Amino acid sequence: MREAERKFVIEGPRAVESALISGVEVEAVYFEPSPNEIANKVLEMAAEIGYRAYETVPGVLERAADAVSPQSVAAIASFVDVDISQINPDSYIVVMAGVRDPGNAGTLIRSSLAARAGAVILCDQCVDIYNPKTVRSSAGALFSVPIVIMDTLAQVKSYLSSRGYKLIGTSSHGKTPYWDVDLAGKVAIVLGNEGSGLDASYGDLFDEFVTIPINTAAESLNVGVAGSIIMFEAMRQTAAPPR
Repeated sequence: MREAERKFVIEGPRAVESALISGVEVEAVYFEPSPNEIANKVLEMAAEIGYRAYETVPGVLERAADAVSPQSVAAIASFVDVDISQINPDSYIVVMAGVRDPGNAGTLIRSSLAARAGAVILCDQCVDIYNPKTVRSSAGALFSVPIVIMDTLAQVKSYLSSRGYKLIGTSSHGKTPYWDVDLAGKVAIVLGNEGSGLDASYGDLFDEFVTIPINTAAESLNVGVAGSIIMFEAMRQTAAPPR
């Protein structure tokens, strides 16, 4: 249903506010009367833009929403992903290849905005970015970072390589520390599945690999944490003078 209509649900006043500020196309806003100042601000904002707001019977949004905490405002919005030909980033790109946890995906999208990534690409059966938990975990960043959905990493590699990008793979061990790799300029940082990392079938798709050295007593880092660390290093290098 969601895919067929290319519509999804945004839950909560802060998320709806972020969507309205970012110019996301909203079909309708639904609300329950609430003393929440942010909720009322969102309704005023929607009215100013010209979106219809429908009052619901108390309890309806709570039953319909995915969130555990009751939400006083929700909206139906159009998908925000774009074709890869529409992105023209002046910064590095983040690629999720097989990231399947909605919380991790949302965290990585949130960090990509904070660390000034130029775009986020999802491929190889990544989690649905319109999953309510992914939307919530992104904390509004889903509406502000160019998002691309593609089938395979091989397709991503083909497109980006033709435009001068290097693919930087991430590994939990045995590779170059991330601070010793040039992450400024045209690079795409590729993050793999939570449990198995980057699939061995990717073969020689990568131009280079990086790792985050950690205490040997720890098996690995959560992909949301690891990806965020590398993104902020990429932002630091981009802002720093050329080496």
